[in-house]
Formats: sequence, C-alpha cells, structure tokens
Amino acid sequence: MFIRAQFQIQQDALTRWVYLSCFVFFVLFMLAVPTFAEDAELTNLIVKNSNDELQVDLMIKGILSQEMRAIVSKGIPISLTFLILLYEVRDYWFDNKMISKTVVHEVRFDVLKKEYRIWRSWEERAPQTVKNFEKAQSLFYEIKGFDVVALSRLKKGKHYQLRVKSELNKNKVRFTGFPWEFETNWYTINFIY
Repeated sequence: MFIRAQFQIQQDALTRWVYLSCFVFFVLFMLAVPTFAEDAELTNLIVKNSNDELQVDLMIKGILSQEMRAIVSKGIPISLTFLILLYEVRDYWFDNKMISKTVVHEVRFDVLKKEYRIWRSWEERAPQTVKNFEKAQSLFYEIKGFDVVALSRLKKGKHYQLRVKSELNKNKVRFTGFPWEFETNWYTINFIY
C-alpha cells in the first residue's frame, strides 16, 4: 500500500511537470511568433539627387495589420524607426561608413477629435493631422526626398552603397501583453556617383 501511494505521488508530480513544461513551451512559442507584422518589407527604395543633396525615397508595407489598427484606434501610439547608412565601397579593404542616420515616424489617434497625428522626425514642420486612416498609414510608412548626404561629400566615379532597415520600436503595449516588434532585413543599393 505504501509503495503504491508513493508511486502515485511520483506519477502525479511527473504529470504536473509535463503539463507545466508544455504550458511554458506554448507561452514561449507564442511570444516568438511575429503577430503584428509578419509581412513587413521595405519597397520602392530609390536613390536620387536634388541640386545639393543625395536623397532617398522608400516605403514599408505590411506593418499596420488589423490588430495594430484596432490598438491605434484606442489612442495608443506606434513609432517606426528607419536606419539609413551610406558607405564608400573600397576594394580590398573595409568599406568606409560615411553617414548613419535615424528617422522616426510616430502615429497617434486622437480619440476625442477623431483624427490621426503623424510626426516625422526629418520634417521640421508640425505634426500632420488627417482624418482618414489610409492617408495616415501612407504618411506613416513612406519617406520621400529624405536628404542623406551633401553631394559635395561624394567623389565622382566612386562606388557607394546605401543600406536601409526599418524596425517597429521595441515596446510593449500596455494591457495587451503582446510585444510589437519587427525588423526588416537590410536593403542595399549600390551605385557609382
């Protein structure tokens, strides 16, 4: 009888351990799954120049899913960071990093006024205010005519490489428990000035 009771206690402990292990594994798996931005990618990356500056245009797609839209509509802000690097490519040696710039966009819904405010760190004007979500989304994930470097710093005939990456700022949304994290791959454009 004593041996049977001890065996039952050990079997119960083993069963609890298996259930607990499965639960922990499930929680870790769910946290590792990118829930909000599975298909995020940079597109339409264009390098161009104005009279004085090397400029970049780009767009990111696949970040504002329905879940994120619902959270934003409650007034919780989302911010997006673009990392822009410019290298002078050197044969038989390490590339020379010339420029490293960070651009931050933030979208916030004003619940009382029923409008979206979009801040773009590279624009010197006040935040843009729009009523339409599609327009807010377009302003949030698009950069047009961003000045990367003065053309006077580039040398004619030299090989350069522009690298761009985007990430949704790593913060947790209160009361949801889901981290909003994603990061695109580095996108690269090689060009000769």
